[in-house]
Amino acid sequence: MGWLIFTYEKSIPVCLWMNTHECEKLPCIADERVCGDTFLRVEKIGDLEFVVSDIWMYNSNCVYACSTFSQRYEWLKKLLPLVFQSKDGFVKLIHKSEMEEHAIKGYEEHPEEVGKPGYFVEKDDSQLMEIVKLNIPDCYEIPGKGYLRVPDLKTSVYLRSRGERFSCKCVPYDDEFWDVVENIPEIK
Repeated sequence: MGWLIFTYEKSIPVCLWMNTHECEKLPCIADERVCGDTFLRVEKIGDLEFVVSDIWMYNSNCVYACSTFSQRYEWLKKLLPLVFQSKDGFVKLIHKSEMEEHAIKGYEEHPEEVGKPGYFVEKDDSQLMEIVKLNIPDCYEIPGKGYLRVPDLKTSVYLRSRGERFSCKCVPYDDEFWDVVENIPEIK
C-alpha cells in the first residue's frame, strides 16, 4: 500500500508514487486541476498499475475528514474516468470495483463513521470441516474430501485430544490432504 500524490513541482504538475520505502515520479495522464495536492490510497500491482482504494485529500481539501468510506468509494468510481486516462507507458488507475481476480492477503474494513480509519482483516480461506479419527494412529479422515495431515508432534497431540469426531478449521494442502489452521497450543 502507498499513495499516489498529484501536486505541483516548480509550477509543473507531477504524479508521485510514495510508500515507506520509495518515492518516485511517474508518467501520468490526468486533468491538471487535480494536481492541487490530491492524495489517493493505492496498492501497486504492476510497474505503472495501481488499484485505488481510497482518497484522503482532493485539491488540498481533506475529504477523508468529512465523509464515510462508502461515500468516498462511490465518488472515486465516478471521478477516476473523468480526470485520469490510461495509455501504454503511463499510470493506469483501477477502481476496486473493476478489479479482476488477483491473489490477495486480506481486506480493509471501514466503519461507516466520518473520519474513522479502516483496519486490515486477513483473508480467511479456511473451512470448518467434520473430522473422523481412524483406527490407525494419527490418521484422520474428512469424509468425502480427503485426509488431515499430521506434520508434527504438536498437531498429533492436539488432534488426539479432540476425540473420535470433531470439527476444526482446515485449508486444502493438495487434492487429497488438508492442513489444520487452528491455533494449536505448545506441548507442555
